[in-house]
Amino acid sequence: RLSEQKGHLLLIEAAHQLAAEGLQFKLVLVGDGPLRTQIEATIAQLGLQDHIEITGWASNTEVQQQILAARALVLPSFAEGLPVVLMEALALGRPVITTYVAGIPELVGDGSCGWLVPPGSVEALTAAMAEALNSPVETLEEMGKAGAERVARRHDVATEAKKLSALFLSNPELPPKQAPIEAPPRSAKLSRI
Repeated sequence: RLSEQKGHLLLIEAAHQLAAEGLQFKLVLVGDGPLRTQIEATIAQLGLQDHIEITGWASNTEVQQQILAARALVLPSFAEGLPVVLMEALALGRPVITTYVAGIPELVGDGSCGWLVPPGSVEALTAAMAEALNSPVETLEEMGKAGAERVARRHDVATEAKKLSALFLSNPELPPKQAPIEAPPRSAKLSRI
């Protein structure tokens, strides 16, 4: 989603700095949203049309294809919970570049499966992106493998369901189990009121 909280304008500024340094790259923004017009204007103003593409809305399959085609996924958010797209990228074996916001540092090991930067820091984001662009493919593959293992270990569906169930069953604040609804006798009539 192209929105202010996701940090896309910051990402474009970092891309501008990378282009000024002479680095060759293609940045693909997948999705659409309220900031699209401003993002397109900024791309044109900075002359980054050859470096940045916006796909617009994409299906889950298309998002996965874009992630797999990338060296890394970049999400420079200012506000998040635990973004699903980060888990998707890591599960697909791609390192991520993201921010020290909310639950993200618990998911992303800085230096092991991606890069963590302070939110709002163009300099740190630019440096992390340059490092990802200059890293050997083998290094990125190792980071991707570490990320996939981390997601599988920490966010297994069955394990998370058991934890949630245990939480609900152990919480005295929750209402007691509701009595089952009994079927009416076969001779009972249901009528419209």
